[in-house]
Amino acid sequence: MSPRASLAILRHEFRVMLTDPSTAIFVVVVPLLLVALTKELFANQLAEDGFTGANGSEFAIPGMAVAFASFGVGYAGFTFFRDHGWGTWDRLRATPASSVDLLIGKLLPTVALTVIQLGLLFLVGQPLFGLEITGSWLALTLLVFVLALALSAFGMLVTALARTMNQLNAIGSVGGMAMAMLGGAWVPVTAMPGWAQAIAPAIPTYWAMDGFQKVILEGAGLAAVAGPAAVMLGFGALFTGLAAWKFRFEDTKVYFG
Repeated sequence: MSPRASLAILRHEFRVMLTDPSTAIFVVVVPLLLVALTKELFANQLAEDGFTGANGSEFAIPGMAVAFASFGVGYAGFTFFRDHGWGTWDRLRATPASSVDLLIGKLLPTVALTVIQLGLLFLVGQPLFGLEITGSWLALTLLVFVLALALSAFGMLVTALARTMNQLNAIGSVGGMAMAMLGGAWVPVTAMPGWAQAIAPAIPTYWAMDGFQKVILEGAGLAAVAGPAAVMLGFGALFTGLAAWKFRFEDTKVYFG
């Protein structure tokens, strides 16, 4: 592994990302519109759950943030397929950069994009929708970073499983939708049917939403979110291990064909 090589790839990915900021704009603007539309609905559900003073943004903002972060799991994979389409993949593999350098250089921009998206939605949620975070901002930040790592690792697994761009889009879309829906990002877990509530803990986004609720609605600190954060880290480690096992860097014609 060469930090210098990883940094060079990282800088390149950020430059490419900045040439077309539409993805970053989409995952921030659209969730805010959906928060405005659904806030009152969630206020009623939160009241039924015992949070009578909530205005709905306490669920709508983290829910939409997590949902749209989940939809972006295929972004990192797109960068691999893009290099193949541009004819730069073989030249990139011919450089001294190792496979680990490539993974780090392409994964970290996705992590950064997710962190920025989640952070912006929480920050603008206060002046726009009256979001009040009663707990620790440090705990909230920890959850944001850990979730970004877990989702990015899942994106790498999706990339490892896909053999074409269409497969990447299909697997990423279905996987992201499942994480958003079954993890309790679209509706509170308490409002989901029994079978879905039983499945929810097997989804990393469930633990993100659980942690966000503890911080936002219950005034929790770092100690209270240590469990959800640890579970998400476990998911991230599992996804990373499976992705490393399935990745075939040298088999470019089959893998990227």
